[in-house]
Amino acid sequence: MYTPLKLYFQITITDTKTGKLIRRTRKQLSRSFVLQFLQYFEMSVRHAYEVAGDIVSIKDTGNVARNFQAIINRDMYQAWSCDAIEDDDTYGIIVGSDNTAEANTDYKIITQIADGAAAGELDYSAHTFVTSAVVGANVDFQIQRPFINNSGGNVTIEEAGIYLKAVDNIATPRFVCIVRDTTGTVTVADGQTATVDYTFRTTV
Repeated sequence: MYTPLKLYFQITITDTKTGKLIRRTRKQLSRSFVLQFLQYFEMSVRHAYEVAGDIVSIKDTGNVARNFQAIINRDMYQAWSCDAIEDDDTYGIIVGSDNTAEANTDYKIITQIADGAAAGELDYSAHTFVTSAVVGANVDFQIQRPFINNSGGNVTIEEAGIYLKAVDNIATPRFVCIVRDTTGTVTVADGQTATVDYTFRTTV
């Protein structure tokens, strides 16, 4: 039986110094691909060439509608980027502290937890990618990002999601949210690391 694309998320808490496992949330089914996910996919598959009028308007994380179109002479690294480096909290996997229920029209993490070591902040690490492969009866692709708590106190994660770095039709980088999930309350104590794992899965 054919199963469409699914997305799962999980958060693992470890001791930053020793790597000892503290706890792991259950792997949950994400139900939160938002509007921008399909809009960006539409732009990518429908508009194969740069043609006047072949534009899809997509809201960025600043709540501003931006014009996007596929342009054949533009490098692929400028589209669908999700590989933010350490300390870059503008795209990739992002975490926040708001538990407002998800909506199709979400365009950002409601209250983003900033990168840093001050109270209420987490140190954003680089991403790890687990190459697409057949895993049992499924085909999986994973994106992982650790968040280190050096703040001196507890930091609570209530939401997580994925931002893409995407270049619009005037070659300006924009940030677009494609996923937002409420995670339940996940408390990260000082000296602990929370690793957020998103798994994209298809099954034939």
